[in-house]
Amino acid sequence: MEPRSHSYRVLLLMLMVVSGLAMASLAGCGQSSSGAGGGSEEGETLTVLAASSLTDAFGELSKTFEKQNPGVEVRQSFESSSTLLTQIQQGAPADVFASAAQDEMDIAVNDGLVAGEPAVFVKNREVIMVPKDNPANIRTLQDVARPGVRFVLAQEDVPAADYALEILEKANNKYGSTFKRDVLSNIISREADVRASVNRVVVADADATFGYASDFTPDIRDRVQLIEIPKDLNIVATYPIAAMKDAKSPQLAQQWVELVLSEEGQRVFKKWGFEPAA
Repeated sequence: MEPRSHSYRVLLLMLMVVSGLAMASLAGCGQSSSGAGGGSEEGETLTVLAASSLTDAFGELSKTFEKQNPGVEVRQSFESSSTLLTQIQQGAPADVFASAAQDEMDIAVNDGLVAGEPAVFVKNREVIMVPKDNPANIRTLQDVARPGVRFVLAQEDVPAADYALEILEKANNKYGSTFKRDVLSNIISREADVRASVNRVVVADADATFGYASDFTPDIRDRVQLIEIPKDLNIVATYPIAAMKDAKSPQLAQQWVELVLSEEGQRVFKKWGFEPAA
């Protein structure tokens, strides 16, 4: 009986070894699958919060930046400067903030949200935009005050709307004390930002709006025409930019600011209708 018992023990041992190897193999496969799903380390991300009027120019610069910094992804959020400031104050992640007005940047500085000194990188001016067929026959700033004109404007506290109110206040002295009131009484909608108000004109839902010269982009030029605002009534909008104090990528944030201020950056801004800061 001993030989048979010995053979049985050998067979049992072999089965245990084979079973152990199979378990190890399965465990190894599981680890490999998990690694393939998320083991590779992703590249760095630069988060830029910028005024909606910078959409096209910053979109072009992001491609340049990513080419200069392989593996880096530029993520951008474009909204009104006031909305972006609120988001930053509430803890939204941001490496860079670019505003369409000095006021919002000054608040960010006073709140201790900015690293270093902000720099003005471009200027802009306002224009009146009307649909290509101009159904309300608007030819001058004065015409926007006519009864029945469907006028849209960005919502309160959006820099483009604040600038528009400044222009209308000045125009009171030129066109009469009720001019501003007459224009504002024609408002049919207040939009989230300047690009949204311009779009209402592009699709002919409105007869006129105030936008920036830089908002007259190639993709809408066959559907919109410009009415110039007299220089003595117009404003100059200054755009400051700064890296944020809590930036996750301080070095990348500074590199982005440097690109915006560089000759290449200024060339792109000129292409998209902005004026140089100097």
